[in-house]
Amino acid sequence: MDSFLLACTDAGFAGSVLVLKDGSAVLDKGYGLRDREQGLPNEPSTVHAIGSITKQFTAACILKLQEQGKLKVTDAMSAYLPDVPADKSGITLHHLLTHSAGFPGAIGDDNEPIDGGDFTRLALATPLEFAPGTGYGYSNVGYSLLGIIVERVSGMPYERFLYDELLAPAGLVRTGYRIPEWSKEQLAIGYRKDGTRWGTMLDHPTVNGAPGWHLRANGGLLSSTHDMAAWVDALRTNEILGPTSTQAMFAPHVLEGEGADSHYGYGWALFTTPRGTRLITHNGGNGVQFADVLWYADEDAVVVLMSNANQRGMQDMAWELGRMVFDSTYVAHVPEPPKPLAGIPEGPVGDRMKALSAIIGAPADEARLKEWFTENFGPGFLNDVPMERHLEVFKQLQADIGPNRIDQVQRVNPEEYTMQLVSERDQRRWQVMLQLRPSDARIGGLGFDALD
Repeated sequence: MDSFLLACTDAGFAGSVLVLKDGSAVLDKGYGLRDREQGLPNEPSTVHAIGSITKQFTAACILKLQEQGKLKVTDAMSAYLPDVPADKSGITLHHLLTHSAGFPGAIGDDNEPIDGGDFTRLALATPLEFAPGTGYGYSNVGYSLLGIIVERVSGMPYERFLYDELLAPAGLVRTGYRIPEWSKEQLAIGYRKDGTRWGTMLDHPTVNGAPGWHLRANGGLLSSTHDMAAWVDALRTNEILGPTSTQAMFAPHVLEGEGADSHYGYGWALFTTPRGTRLITHNGGNGVQFADVLWYADEDAVVVLMSNANQRGMQDMAWELGRMVFDSTYVAHVPEPPKPLAGIPEGPVGDRMKALSAIIGAPADEARLKEWFTENFGPGFLNDVPMERHLEVFKQLQADIGPNRIDQVQRVNPEEYTMQLVSERDQRRWQVMLQLRPSDARIGGLGFDALD
């Protein structure tokens, strides 16, 4: 395992990893640097952002309130939120917990400092993608609404209720948004794929000491590998939730999409291993930081991986470690480091890069931009981000960059490339992260950063 992780570190990985088997640590180390500017290494105690793993904490808050007799997961959300329109009146807390309410994946930028009232009004005005209870659509929106309900029902800020009722009793003193009051030296600095500094969650806009509600309660919590292992143990032993609640949390409520081999519980994804045993898991990331928790519930094994330098192609590292736990002969796949290219690739990949450069360099009206999005975006990327946000971003790119040329193309992995756009207007350089679907090179993700 250590040799595999060291090879991954050579390919760009940085983070902290804990592997437990039968209650003992098989591996407990940090890899790479948590702060490149200061030369500080990642350690087992380093605090990382855990992304959507946050959802299981929100689910636990709801179950704790149910144990306290203050709500039921079968309640309609309209019992706790004002002015719920008719098309959403049938949405229950269970629907929100299982991503079966019909809300889209997101309705705004994670770092927008939006408060709970404005977020609720925006969410309730957003059209549903399917009728509640008739499908599965992974949604950050639903979990943020659950966090707002936690506040309304408990009369406490979300993080305060989480900390007082669940984290502190379980001994998780290094998990939260602000309450732990970590020193800067404890936090892992996030680095983008091109090596530029992203910072920590605490460096980005907050509302009343925590992220805005596009992120709060669905993502963004900070934690450590040891705290996450302690959390799993607290759930396993019913230390913080009773058996009925934990049974509900780990029940296979909804299939994760048509033809999926996994179900969603309450804040956890549920798989069956090739050995016929239960794997309870969830990951989270923001394109910079990534975390994964795998709990082999019937085999007393836990893998926790947290990274502050997430590279595409490394999301399976924890799963590779899990395979090693149960098969000493298994040879893990080590991701390849980014590969500089001599120029723009031939074929669909290069054509998509040229199309992106051209649309940024030739201002177009909204109708043309929408047409371009339909022609060049994959359906997931097109629909997971509100059209208004797509338009806003591209209009700003047209204003900031304008006519340009493509320079320094790099292949990060089979699905991701980076390239630099040089503005003809002022010669400023812009780094572009471009995720392309292997089947047709349609754009599945984009990121832009000014380099000069």
